[in-house]
Amino acid sequence: MMFIRAYISMFSCLLLIAPSRFAAGEKLSALKGDSKISYELSHPLHKVEATTKDFTCEIELSESKEISSVKFSADVTTFDSGNSNRDSHAMEVIDAISYPDVAFQSTGISADGDKLNVTGNLTFHGVTKRVSFNASRKLVDGKLIVEGAAALSLTEFKIDRPALLAIRVDDTLKISFVMAFSVPRN
Repeated sequence: MMFIRAYISMFSCLLLIAPSRFAAGEKLSALKGDSKISYELSHPLHKVEATTKDFTCEIELSESKEISSVKFSADVTTFDSGNSNRDSHAMEVIDAISYPDVAFQSTGISADGDKLNVTGNLTFHGVTKRVSFNASRKLVDGKLIVEGAAALSLTEFKIDRPALLAIRVDDTLKISFVMAFSVPRN
């Protein structure tokens, strides 16, 4: 469940920015107070949702002023579902002591207007997988806002799906994110 959170964060970071507003080689960091990553895990009896605002996400701009790379990292223990017992169990399931971080590094970013497609390597639970996701971007009140969502497989990251009443949660972990970046004034 925590890898979803991280995945969402990384998605959020992979945003393209309005090219005319940034300098080549410039790096922008996501604004923690305005950015968040959430995950949703489903079970036939209920859904679990958790959110974090505690992560790092940085984008770098190329000479053509497009986003050329994105890095993301989060401590999986920072996701909060509003139920400390459930969060503690989630940390046990993903072995947060051995694998406390989730990280993403882009290998390719393409844009079609305000739509983005990001590809890169996601490391979660000691497993690194190539992932792709879509995001959208917009400028709002001097901030670049990037939003997106993705679905990940728990079993692909070697996570033993938790069970409630002997029924396992769905294998799909849904991640969503909203990332905000300050747009430098030129």
